Amino acid sequence: MTDRQKLNVLWICSDEFRPECLGAAGHPFVQTPNLDALAAEGVYFRNAFCQSSPCAPSRMSMHTGRYACSTGVVDNLTPLKNAEHNLAVHLQRFGLSPAIVGYNDYSVDPSLLPEGHPHKHSLSYEHFLPGYEVVLKHEYDSPEWYDWLKTQGYPEQHCTHETMYSPCIPETGAGAHLPCFYPARYKREHSEMAFVTNKSMEYIAGNADKQWFLSLNYIKPHGPYLCSAPFHSMYDPKEMPAPVRHPREAKNDHPYFSRCRADWAQTEFLDEGSWRDVRACYYGMISELDYNLGRLFDFLKESGQWEHTAIIFNSDHGTYLGDHYLAGKAHYFDAAVRVPLLIRDPAAEADSTRGTLNDVLIENVDIAPLICNFLGAPPSSGFQGKDPRYLLTDPNCRNHKSKIIFEFYYYNILKETANLNPEACRLWMLRDHKYKYVQFGEASMPPQLFDLQNDPGEFENLAQQDACSGIVADCCQRLMRWRMGCEQNALEAWARQYR
Repeated sequence: MTDRQKLNVLWICSDEFRPECLGAAGHPFVQTPNLDALAAEGVYFRNAFCQSSPCAPSRMSMHTGRYACSTGVVDNLTPLKNAEHNLAVHLQRFGLSPAIVGYNDYSVDPSLLPEGHPHKHSLSYEHFLPGYEVVLKHEYDSPEWYDWLKTQGYPEQHCTHETMYSPCIPETGAGAHLPCFYPARYKREHSEMAFVTNKSMEYIAGNADKQWFLSLNYIKPHGPYLCSAPFHSMYDPKEMPAPVRHPREAKNDHPYFSRCRADWAQTEFLDEGSWRDVRACYYGMISELDYNLGRLFDFLKESGQWEHTAIIFNSDHGTYLGDHYLAGKAHYFDAAVRVPLLIRDPAAEADSTRGTLNDVLIENVDIAPLICNFLGAPPSSGFQGKDPRYLLTDPNCRNHKSKIIFEFYYYNILKETANLNPEACRLWMLRDHKYKYVQFGEASMPPQLFDLQNDPGEFENLAQQDACSGIVADCCQRLMRWRMGCEQNALEAWARQYR
């Protein structure tokens, strides 16, 4: 491995990737040989968490190094104020040229747009944060992908979102299966993942003579659930592990869940055959992503850049796949808030930790200061994350954070919104190794407390039990102190730093 020096950085962020879906994590079915090989050369963090969901709030926290209460981005389409206070602009001040492939989910403040701009009077998160060179704008698809497909022999009339995201269902119909049981209309070498990977390799090849930082974003395994052959049939739906849930959850009488029925007990996850099909396809998409990452890793090795490139692999959040009778990534259960985190540091100082599993509490907000460290730039004083690089060089260091924080804005998923204060429809979660505490902004919502050591499935709320009143009070105080220290301080620090 290389000596400690300025490195290239490849930050790979997937979407809705559950952390246990790795061979390195001990999953009994999912095949991820290339991510497993990456874990063997780095550290796999088993207790990594996102700061918010859905995609935009989570990604804005990662790219600014700040918690959601500081960014103000609480949901998709929420504009990010002071967007120049982000990782990319910070790195530009030190002579670096950050680049991005995929998507960013940044919603620009409409007041900054000129008259006549299509988003001047409407919200959109199809923008990229200032400071990034946009190599390719591609979320689910892109005009460039369709143009490329035409050169590969696909008929022009087929090169549309409607066609390419419609699986090849037999003329006789889907039968007992969901459409996701069947393969995509494109070959694996022509998938949107393959195209994004190709463009990333082109960028890396074109910048081999200088230090680079690439933020590479894949939409998979986010829905719609679809993958190409042979990945679509790699996993037998009959062998899928059952969702983590308890029958009494479907009758949960906590007022939060009685109001959030939009995501609760969705039909496809009540029918056993359906959730099995969805899980099998989801695992297939993960293996297809892993296949393309293998191509990318091989390219780095063959081009002589592997030994000088730090690699971070994570996700913006998880997904339920029927756990707790839920779909999507809302609420606060671990299936949605835990994420995979693999970090490979090529420096010789990291040799002692290669292939290890680390159980420290770590957050996505810690990624921005880590990237600065790898690139040889000082972290911004506005970052609220904690640089974890020391964990990559000391195998005996098992402490990083005493708690993690997650925030969620639930107003937009309520079926009934009349007479509600949107500002109050928020929750904050404080989690450590032993307990998970959930506090709601609405006065009518009692808190929740889960004993994670004795109830890892998060089935029994202990917050109203007299024996747990001291724990509830302690968690509430810890959460309050955290909020007092984080809500505005980061933005003020950015302003002081560059005043």
